[in-house]
Formats: sequence, structure tokens, C-alpha cells
Amino acid sequence: MRGKGKENLVRALQLPEDYRKGRALVHIEGREHVCVENFKGICSYTAEEVSLAAAGNQIRVSGKRLRIDCYTKDEIEISGLIETVTYLP
Repeated sequence: MRGKGKENLVRALQLPEDYRKGRALVHIEGREHVCVENFKGICSYTAEEVSLAAAGNQIRVSGKRLRIDCYTKDEIEISGLIETVTYLP
């Protein structure tokens, strides 16, 4: 789905403006869980750092014992001891 059709669907579903504009949505739950929606892909992954490509930037999740619990084309869930979430140009 492209153009006006996608835009109308996103509006009808009342999704956040960031999602409509193709930006990543980051949800942090305490220090143990991060969910990123609308990202482009995984750049790197270790137990200490997960780096994700997003529209116009990179999102880096740093911590200890990090693991990817769920990964789809639209969403990734990361758990472990989250220390920082950083946006890089």
C-alpha cells in the first residue's frame, strides 16, 4: 500500500504522528524491556549492545545480558538490563 491509501489507513487507525511519518517508536518498560516499532533493520547485535537502523538515524540499546525476544519486520523486543537508549545521526 502506498501514498494516499496508506496515509488514510494510518489516520483511520489513529496511529501516532511519528508512525505516520515513518519514524521509529520506542517504548521503554522499566530497565528490563525495550520495544522498537517501525525500524528498518538490525545493524549489530551482542549481549551488550543492539544497534538498529531507523528512518534518518540509528538507535542503540546498551546494557547487559541483552537478548532479542521478538523480531518481525515491524517490531523488535529487547530485554535484559537496559542501561541506555541512544539516538545517533
